[in-house]
Amino acid sequence: MKELCIGSNEAGQRLDKFLGKYMDKAPKSFLYKMLRKKNITLNGKKASGNEMLSAGDTVKLFLSDDTIGKFSQSRTADHYLAGQDKRRAELDILYEDRHTIFINKPVGMLSQKAAPGDVSLVEFLTVYLLESGQITEEELQTFRPSVCNRLDRNTSGIVAAGKTLPA
Repeated sequence: MKELCIGSNEAGQRLDKFLGKYMDKAPKSFLYKMLRKKNITLNGKKASGNEMLSAGDTVKLFLSDDTIGKFSQSRTADHYLAGQDKRRAELDILYEDRHTIFINKPVGMLSQKAAPGDVSLVEFLTVYLLESGQITEEELQTFRPSVCNRLDRNTSGIVAAGKTLPA
């Protein structure tokens, strides 16, 4: 059994969408079956999946750790950089607060992935947030920080990014 406490980054979305992000490899039919059989509950009660989540809600997964692991993807710092030189992860941060961050993007770096194997500013931002303790691996299963604007690979400049859902 696993108990998940809903935080501000997960609040405001439907339960079925949250579960789809948390167990991203699970088919929707499996998630809905587990909801019907009461193997997934919201605040100790049976849920249908269309409930809106609020901060402080508790989702209980009455599933084995193997099942949860099979349907969840690991999101560690090594996962995001996938063999890249970690020294490149040194970001030129111009401004940072609780919800937003402004980064000076260097020439040659992608703002967002163009192909699945690419490493972009988003991955370096994610690693920075993981290593600085501003986000946990558990939170990354349901929320991913991202850039608000993009610049071409051969362009340097300021990129704004959201670190939390309210941003």
